[in-house]
Amino acid sequence: MAVGTTSSLLVNAVPILGVTLLMCLVIGKISKKVGLPKVSGYIILGIILGPEILNHITHDFTVGFKFFNDMALGLILFNIGGEFNKELFKKISKEQFLHSLFVSILVIIFVFIIFYSLTSVITDLGTQQLFIVSAFLALVSVEAAPPTTLLVIKEYAAKGKLSSTIKIYLAFATVGAVVGTLIMTKVLGYINYWPMDYNGQLMLFAQGTWNILGSALFGILLGIFLSYFERFETKVGNIFFAIIATILFGQSLAHYLMIDSLLISLFLGFTVANASNVGEHIHEDIKNFGGSVYALFFVLAGTHIKFDALLGSIGILGGAYIVARVLGIYLSNLTSAKFLKLKDNNIKNFMGFGVISHAGAALAIVTRVAEYDHPTTELIFNIVISSIFVFELAGPLLLKLVLYKSGEIENWNSTGDKTKKRVINLKDTVSNFTRNITVKEDANGVNIISISDIVKEDVTAIQEDAHLESIREYLSDDHLIFPVVNKAHQYVGTLNMNSMTKLGKDQSNPLVMAKDLIGEETFIPSNADLKTAHDIFSMTQKEVLPVVNPQDRVLVGIVFHKDILVNLDKQLNKIQS
Repeated sequence: MAVGTTSSLLVNAVPILGVTLLMCLVIGKISKKVGLPKVSGYIILGIILGPEILNHITHDFTVGFKFFNDMALGLILFNIGGEFNKELFKKISKEQFLHSLFVSILVIIFVFIIFYSLTSVITDLGTQQLFIVSAFLALVSVEAAPPTTLLVIKEYAAKGKLSSTIKIYLAFATVGAVVGTLIMTKVLGYINYWPMDYNGQLMLFAQGTWNILGSALFGILLGIFLSYFERFETKVGNIFFAIIATILFGQSLAHYLMIDSLLISLFLGFTVANASNVGEHIHEDIKNFGGSVYALFFVLAGTHIKFDALLGSIGILGGAYIVARVLGIYLSNLTSAKFLKLKDNNIKNFMGFGVISHAGAALAIVTRVAEYDHPTTELIFNIVISSIFVFELAGPLLLKLVLYKSGEIENWNSTGDKTKKRVINLKDTVSNFTRNITVKEDANGVNIISISDIVKEDVTAIQEDAHLESIREYLSDDHLIFPVVNKAHQYVGTLNMNSMTKLGKDQSNPLVMAKDLIGEETFIPSNADLKTAHDIFSMTQKEVLPVVNPQDRVLVGIVFHKDILVNLDKQLNKIQS
């Protein structure tokens, strides 16, 4: 890229990203309202903002922002590796493990046969070209868009054998697609079909072996280093920084040592999840933290979709690939289920429709392949890109449907998040602003400090109808107090931790809700003076209490006893002086 182009890209990056990220927030809310997975909303936004319609996100910007895609893919692969933790190993059966493995292998075989058969009839490609394209697409087809799939599973809080089997498949499929296409690329270079720099047959073989084994080795070493470093760090922000830095350093190693950045991130995530005592919590936090990164990643993926390619000759091949992939996955699932005599009907009937999404690693693979100057590489790239439009819109919806049909999500609309904050209207916001920039004094010139001046309003409460699973997820966050509210955000009480301890690890009792686990209902009225608040603290022997509006019982926030004492002391000293 020329210097002028690079300079222009940097100048325009902020306004482009500013509008795009704000639109992501809006689309995320709209998607939730209409029952559409957020991923699909982001893809649609990318199509609208991309070169095909508004051209707000230009082609040059997308190309110049490739480094962001690399970082996002590293984070995505890190999370996929982290899914393979000890908790998943405890839950999965040998049957689920073998089924995912067999499906991964069978998809490659079925897609190759179906695509080759279809395209040999509807196109005039030569036999050699057709074979190469069919084989490469078959290897890519096994990839099931881990970021899309995991995001839908998380968004709807799906739990059960089907979702855990899908996670296992994602791991096999991602490794299979990355390693399989890597080996095939070397083979095509070896037979001089694709132009490639190498020094002899032995060197090419050694390079391919090093790509795979070296990636695994350095991924594991970096994972051990990160797990060791994490024990010396107490701030969550610093741990996040260390993870991002390690992922990017892994990609630097991939560049200099000629190994694979995707595999490094995958093994890095796997190692951290199993080497660190808090590895699973780190992965959960990273998944929450990475939402904005994933949003932008999917928007940029949407900008790659070209309508002219969909309508042209590539569209015919893309259509054949879509048919071959959907049929291949469906038939592979049925064949494996029959061969293994699967007893779980949800896996047997629904898994074939749950792994249709197709982007992420597949996009990274074909982008790399397009760098080789050959007609088949351009063909492979365009076919996969044109198919993403269908797979990334239909895939998340189909996954949501099968999770709902299988009973692994209770309601069609997302009910995973049963926490809420107090909604403050515009008038309250203006009042807060004017109150905070003005100082009130009494007749003696002493500052008048009320509860509203020291209350912490940014408090997250659990809803009274939340079940055990939502309650435990809420408790896992770093809250200072656990207030329970109703849908109108009226204070109901505070969770009793002794009751939670007695319930142990029982997560299957649908009758137990947050309102059944309330221990006390003590609160500080929002119109109380500091002396009254101090008296309530003295009686309850608490360090922190909720603040509630006595008129409508709406939870305003929380207040600390130490803050009451400090401000009472200030007032006393002012009066005495």
